[in-house]
Amino acid sequence: MVVKDAQAAHDELKERGVKVTDVDTQVWGKFVRFNDPDGNAWALQELPPRGQFKV
Repeated sequence: MVVKDAQAAHDELKERGVKVTDVDTQVWGKFVRFNDPDGNAWALQELPPRGQFKV
């Protein structure tokens, strides 16, 4: 799922008691992962700024 701000999403989930990973910063985006109560794994992604990669 794409989010506008990975750190803000991380902080809100953690504040609500969700066990989340630290923000994983990669060249292609920032990621936060967690499992829902049914055991489904979720990944939240903040996309890098447009135009950062030129082809």
